[in-house]
This record gives sequence, C-alpha cells and structure tokens, in this order.
Amino acid sequence: MPTRRAHLALVAAGGKLLAIGGQTPDGVTAAVEAYDPPADTWSPLEKKPTPVAYVNAAVIGTDVYVPGGCDADSEATRIVEVYDVSADTWRTVSPLPEPLCAYALAVHQGQLYLSGGWDGEQYRSSLYVYAPETDRWRQLPSSDASRGFAGAAELNGEIYVVGGYDGEKELTTCRAYEPTSQSWRVCAPLAVGRGGLGLGTVAGNLYAVGGGGWSSYLGFNERYNPEDDSWSPVETPVIREWRNPGVAEFQGVLYAVGGWSNDYLSLNQAYDILPFRMFIPVSQQ
Repeated sequence: MPTRRAHLALVAAGGKLLAIGGQTPDGVTAAVEAYDPPADTWSPLEKKPTPVAYVNAAVIGTDVYVPGGCDADSEATRIVEVYDVSADTWRTVSPLPEPLCAYALAVHQGQLYLSGGWDGEQYRSSLYVYAPETDRWRQLPSSDASRGFAGAAELNGEIYVVGGYDGEKELTTCRAYEPTSQSWRVCAPLAVGRGGLGLGTVAGNLYAVGGGGWSSYLGFNERYNPEDDSWSPVETPVIREWRNPGVAEFQGVLYAVGGWSNDYLSLNQAYDILPFRMFIPVSQQ
C-alpha cells in the first residue's frame, strides 16, 4: 500500500479493494487508494473530504459508506461521507446520532449496522441501523458489552460483534444480533482477547485477524465455525502485536492491509484458506 497506516477502513468495491483514511506517521489522512488484485497494483482515488482514523466502511450497491471516525484533533465525529465508486466522488448523508469512532460496522440486507465505539468520553454499547432509502439512523437494542475496537461481520443472517477493548483490557467477547427478532445472543468467546481486530466472512466462517498487543500477545488468528459454535487457531503473518489493519473479503480471499505493529505498516496480505501470501511494497512512505 503506498500510504502506510493503521486504523483505516478497507472494503471491496468496483472490482478493487479500497483503503480509506487512517492514521499515518504524519497524522490522520484523507487518502483513498485502490488495490487491483489481478494486476497487483495500487492507484490513488479522490480523497475523502474529512480526514479520519479509527474508522470503518461498508458497501451498499456502488456506494461506500464511511460513518464518523476520529479527526485530526482526536475528536469523535458524526459526519457520514459516502464514496460513489462509479463516479469517483464523495457526498454527505444524514449524520450519526452521536459522535463515534472505533466502532464495529457490518451490512445486512442493504442496511448499515453500527455497534459500540468511542464517543469522546466513554466506550458505548449502543447499536444503530441506517437505511439508505430513508437516509435515517435508528437506535436498536444495545449489546450487554460497552467496547470499542471490536470487529463486526454478517454471517447467516446475523450480525456478529467480536472482541474489542473496554479501556482496561482486550476482550474475548462474542455476541450475535438477530435483526428480525431484534435480540442479542451469546456466542463462543475468542481464545484470546483481541482489540483492534478485523473480522471477515469467507466460505461460511468468520475470521478474526489481528487485534493484539495492548494486554494480550498475538500468536495466531482465529476462525469461527457457526455449526459447532467454536473458534480454532489460524496462522498469522504478524506476531506479538498487530492492531487495526484493514480487513476485507474479495472473491473468496481475505485481505489484511496495513495496521500497527511497533510502527505503521504498508503490508498487503491475502489469505485464501491456504497460507498467507505477502505482497511486499517496492517502497514505504
């Protein structure tokens, strides 16, 4: 990745992976860079109007939604900006109900589900849903765990929210939200606490990538099997600490880009059930 960074958003859209925002050695960035997997090349796109870090993104149609985030002054924001992949342009939609960064974000049936996060004073347990057709945010039943830096992903019609950080320790917590009944259930905990992990869905399993170094040692990633409600170890290309990489699935392959491991990273790594493949950048900025 041309701009080494952590706390960024990574999504698959328009046949490419888009790395959006994040924290660099020089501060919060507005950079948007696209990775083309078949060509193994990066290219710049239109910058995000509001630079933010501790942020996530999700795709609905040809739009990439980037809610909130922390700005250059480390203040949580309410602004929601949307990138139109086909036009390479940004627009603003209805703001978050409250300022939030370090939240978990997933998509289910064309709507955004945003869980937890940091509001500038405390970690939250709130859950919000956004409907693009009405441009409206609505509050849903909260989780029983206040946390930021968790991972979220949709699997089998449920929104899983996994791991996180509560201000004192990294969490092993796993909760699944069922949109139809608007209820939460407990799922099997992670083997180790993970704050700042990425969570992706590949071939009917969840993959928890990174999220170590505050209070736990990162020695492996984890795979969740919903059939028996269990987590099992998966190799990791970065050990000891690796927080806030961008994680996204693209055509059955899980990508992990950037992050923090005693420095800001530009590594681009792919996991396709076989061992990780590593794309080494020609240079780092």
